[in-house]
Amino acid sequence: MVKLIKICPVIPRDQSVFILSSFSLEFVIVVIIVMQIWLYQVLYINRFGKSRIVDAVGLLISMYAMVYLANSINTEWSTTFRAFNTAVLLIVASLIWQYLCGSGQHPFHDRDLRAFVITLILELVAVLTGLVIGYHYGIYLCVLGGLIGFLMPITVYRQFVPQKVNFPHLVERLSLIIIITFGETLVNLTRYFTGPLFKPLSLALFVLLASLFGTYVIQGERLINHHQHTRGFVLMYSHVFMMIAILSMTAGLDYLAVFSVSRLSLWGSLSGSLVVYYGCLYTNNIVF
Repeated sequence: MVKLIKICPVIPRDQSVFILSSFSLEFVIVVIIVMQIWLYQVLYINRFGKSRIVDAVGLLISMYAMVYLANSINTEWSTTFRAFNTAVLLIVASLIWQYLCGSGQHPFHDRDLRAFVITLILELVAVLTGLVIGYHYGIYLCVLGGLIGFLMPITVYRQFVPQKVNFPHLVERLSLIIIITFGETLVNLTRYFTGPLFKPLSLALFVLLASLFGTYVIQGERLINHHQHTRGFVLMYSHVFMMIAILSMTAGLDYLAVFSVSRLSLWGSLSGSLVVYYGCLYTNNIVF
């Protein structure tokens, strides 16, 4: 996750139009692509995972590819294009295999399974075609593939049966990625935790992060109905944007020490990240 923060350059104060890098389109697209393939893995285990062998092998393949995917993230899309999207291709292919072979069901007999498999196949075709074409035009197809995987379930959400969702498990898996992200946020801000033990800035940053994480824990453990029947779409999509908000906030706080960055834009970005974060928390109680 820290590498996701680093994919965007610092923009100088004297630039006429300042857009904080953490809100750049490239940043959002990369987070969406990474999160949507992770969510398909979660959904497979949550709804269909019945074969321990297929589950274990599929997870190992995804982990192997994810290491390459993470190491290929950088600020130059032309250099990261092939390695990043080849890793995405391998993970999507592994997911299709898991859904088809590990569910113990025929895709034409189960509408949930059919919708997921068709979506993943469309994503696979788009990314593969983009890789064959090459960077200059293929990048658009690769991005389209990621967006298909991310958005298509919304367009066919009625195909998914709420009763098949293990909601407590889904909450636990989504909470895990938020916990990891907050941990990496704290690690990324260690530059402020040096010198005197009780510096005002370091105390303020720690209280801010503790408050953000504390409200998430209270909302996730106390306010959500863990026994509801829901497709879980609101919870999943809100966590994607919550991730974007946390990572953007981390980048913004990291830039506090960079005096070439516009203070007005920086505080505006941090405020926007907080609004998105708490807005996502508010929507988590919506049943969809």
